Amino acid sequence: MDPKHTYFNTVYPALQSSRIAYFSLEFGYSQSMHQYAGGLGILAGDHLKSSSDFGLPVIGVGLLYHEGSPHQHIDEQGNQVDSFTHIDRKHLPFHTVLDIDGQPLKIQVQFPEGTAHVRIHKVIHDDIALFLLDTYHEENAHDIGIMQITDRLYYGDREHRLRQEILLGIGGMKALTAMNLMPDFIHINEGHSAFALTEYIVQLMHETQQSFWKTHEAVASQLLFTTHTPINAGNEVFSHALIAQYLSSHCNELSISLEEFLSLGMSDHLDSHLFSMSAFALNIAGSSNAVSSLHGVIARDMWKGIASKPHIASITNGIHTQTWMGEHIGQLLDATIGNHWREMPESVESWNGIQDLKKEDVFHAHDMQKQSMIAYIHSRLQRDPNHTTLDPNGLYIGYARRFAMYKRAYLPFMDIQALKRVLNNEQGNVYLILAGKAHPDDHDAKAIIKHIHTMIHQHDLQTSVILLEDYDIALATQMIQGCDLWLNTPRRPLEASGTSGMKAALNGCLHCSISDGWWDEAYAPDRGFLIPHVQYPISPEEQDIIESNSLYDILTNHVIPTYFSRHAHEDWSSLMKNSIQKLGSTYSSHRMVHEYAKSYYMPGILQSKCKH
Repeated sequence: MDPKHTYFNTVYPALQSSRIAYFSLEFGYSQSMHQYAGGLGILAGDHLKSSSDFGLPVIGVGLLYHEGSPHQHIDEQGNQVDSFTHIDRKHLPFHTVLDIDGQPLKIQVQFPEGTAHVRIHKVIHDDIALFLLDTYHEENAHDIGIMQITDRLYYGDREHRLRQEILLGIGGMKALTAMNLMPDFIHINEGHSAFALTEYIVQLMHETQQSFWKTHEAVASQLLFTTHTPINAGNEVFSHALIAQYLSSHCNELSISLEEFLSLGMSDHLDSHLFSMSAFALNIAGSSNAVSSLHGVIARDMWKGIASKPHIASITNGIHTQTWMGEHIGQLLDATIGNHWREMPESVESWNGIQDLKKEDVFHAHDMQKQSMIAYIHSRLQRDPNHTTLDPNGLYIGYARRFAMYKRAYLPFMDIQALKRVLNNEQGNVYLILAGKAHPDDHDAKAIIKHIHTMIHQHDLQTSVILLEDYDIALATQMIQGCDLWLNTPRRPLEASGTSGMKAALNGCLHCSISDGWWDEAYAPDRGFLIPHVQYPISPEEQDIIESNSLYDILTNHVIPTYFSRHAHEDWSSLMKNSIQKLGSTYSSHRMVHEYAKSYYMPGILQSKCKH
């Protein structure tokens, strides 16, 4: 047995013979499997990777999307054009789960339109246990709506989305049962998969012959809900009419009335006819957590009015170190401090010795990664005959994430003259590299992309500001490993966590952000930059103006002079080393998984075993 597995099983012995099911609507664990749209999926992938590294028996459950999530093209007018492509399954790392007769194992999930025949595929990726459900095959040709449940991620009307969430939650539990993988603990990643909690209760009710309420009381400690958004619009809701149409049979299985079921999804900040998946999850799960300390404060206030009045704790997100560390920084650490940082990145001691690194060696390793990024950007810009040649000695500021109004990608463009002074300063070339997609239905976010595109062309910024299309894992990897500064400009306190900055910080790309999400607890002057936020703004417009001016000041008077004097002084190299050492361990997904195991998995499973 791997020594790390032995250690983990020694610390958490009750987990050795247990199963933990981890449900998520998206999983981003590799470039080839395009089954993710953003940070939620990347986090799910990193959670499974760290669990696998530890030998923790976590089983991922998701959907296999025939066309994945949309690709993005930005046309000459700056419009985001969404397109989908069929994924060639022949070259994807998964196999179809078979029954004892060698035929595809199938489960059935009932919908008002008819029966969905669901196949199950197991992903083959290291030691990760991930099962994806699939309706996009000929056995469902009798109803196109059923067949297309697993056509695309985050695309379609409310009815289509509800079908997906029923398939994920109810179908996911049925799939685990069919494979004899009945879990001892359920962890749902966001409210999309909340029906897994009640389907778990249904299956236990069949065994115990107890009522829904008795069974729920007995197993609540084995149910965990992780919430990711402090924005009302980001929490999934459905009309009562739609829930009644699709979940009445589920209510019958639970032996509760539709009215009782609907009451579990009610929230005092929603219209009375709406059913909230997050409120439902909070009412059913025995434990709930936010994904940063500040997010915990916001979430507890946000959900204080729901029926169960749950305590929402905080476990700050983390990233899978091995996945996101750049090749050259990683090789430098291996050669100088050893490879314990790879094996136990959550341990502070694993990073000892970084302060003794020579700044020239740190700069050289990072410059190699920067050159790789520049080459990759050039390859993406090849079809643009006017694209600029990038200076490898320049300061590269990266901004890459999902486009949404609260993330304020427009903030650097509030004062074009001030931005030009930053880009055209006398000390050296400065580049702003931006990437990110808007949700296909988020027209306000698409307008931000068009606005940035327009600003670039109207003010002749093409040689210094580059807006890249079709943001994905490959582009994210290049940017977080090659940029010098990572920019984040959310409207506090609407950023729940934000893991892209963690990935950048791991590579010595210094974080520069509003004090929100993870940066609210991680910032210190010796490891990055803080953009002062307005405590009590009169209006969002005033807040944007003041905070954009603070951004220009930070860049002009702190970032640029420190960066371009990096060879003469130690300041920039010290910031890089502190960023890697002090943030690398704390914001590892290994640390995150440890916290989930210690605070939730282990106590819940122990309590379950005591009852039996």
